[in-house]
Amino acid sequence: MEPTQSPKAERAFKYFDLYGSMRAHKIMLEDMARMEAYHSAIFKNKSEMIADKVVLDVGTGTGVLAVWAAKAGAKQVYAVDASNAAKLARRLVQSSNVSDVVTILNSKVEEVEIPEPVDVIVSEWMGCFLLKESMFDSVAYARDKWLKPGGLMLPSRATILLGLYAPGNDSDRTNVVKLKLEKEIAEWKETVSNLQSLDVDYSGFTSEVLQDLSDYFLTNSMRVNYLSPDDIASAPQKVLEFDCATVDPTALVQFSQDFEYTISKHAEIKGFLGWFTTDFPNGVVLDTGPGPTYSHWGQQLYPLKESLKVAPGDRVVGTISVSRDPDEARFNVVELKYQLNTGLQQTALFNVGDVQHLDEGSKNVFG
Repeated sequence: MEPTQSPKAERAFKYFDLYGSMRAHKIMLEDMARMEAYHSAIFKNKSEMIADKVVLDVGTGTGVLAVWAAKAGAKQVYAVDASNAAKLARRLVQSSNVSDVVTILNSKVEEVEIPEPVDVIVSEWMGCFLLKESMFDSVAYARDKWLKPGGLMLPSRATILLGLYAPGNDSDRTNVVKLKLEKEIAEWKETVSNLQSLDVDYSGFTSEVLQDLSDYFLTNSMRVNYLSPDDIASAPQKVLEFDCATVDPTALVQFSQDFEYTISKHAEIKGFLGWFTTDFPNGVVLDTGPGPTYSHWGQQLYPLKESLKVAPGDRVVGTISVSRDPDEARFNVVELKYQLNTGLQQTALFNVGDVQHLDEGSKNVFG
């Protein structure tokens, strides 16, 4: 009898299997904000940063960052990926004529052997709201094991930001969630009616179904794009900021941050909006915040069950807490405690996992 995998091992296998096909990478390669930022991060000041250096690419995917590093003059590039994407990376490396510089290693970075210290670590490890997927753990492991003292991390800094979502009626993305919820409720009521014709009555379950549906649709974050900065009721605030070269990854497992917003306009706050930025040593910044540019990460919209009507001078205060899902370490749980002025404190809890509502204005986002 074959031994069965533990649930944790099985989940890990499914995670890596997710990135083994071009379907997953197509979405990331189409994200030109992502691609242009990394291209600039590697090629701008390449003579000081990359040329004649040993580079480690953690989670190489299809190998694009490794290929760019080789073309920027790296002496040696080790490109590590635990998924079947390593096969795709080998093809790209070969077709790019950099096989003499790039070595593809199909392994978890925690299990691979790198034969020498490295000068630079490059990785596109960020997930939605920065920390979904928890991939920075692997980057930090590689950093602590192989990066030379004073070596470079690409990116070098990361920041999570949080804003108050207050859209105009014609651009309210929370309507997507409301319409889906209304559709599910209507379908349930139709089902109750249909089953009554078959001599079974489920009407007594309606209140329970409505509660379950409401919890499901209003406790999962929604990924959005193409928002305007005008959809934010006050200046965004930093939730977390860290140096990728020095941060202890255990500090990212669970953390909290107080916030206080002073409202700058008459508005109706429909939720909280979260995004991230990453900075590179040569001044390049990847910003996934509201604006006209598409990002496959998008912004994370946490819709409120009841909106807040605010005026200039009002204050929204509270605390955001982020922690890893106890049942799936690659997912996160976000808790928001907030109040308007001196009103009652309210709490909203969200799962940032594999089920996410997608804004109709976004491209088809994977996962």
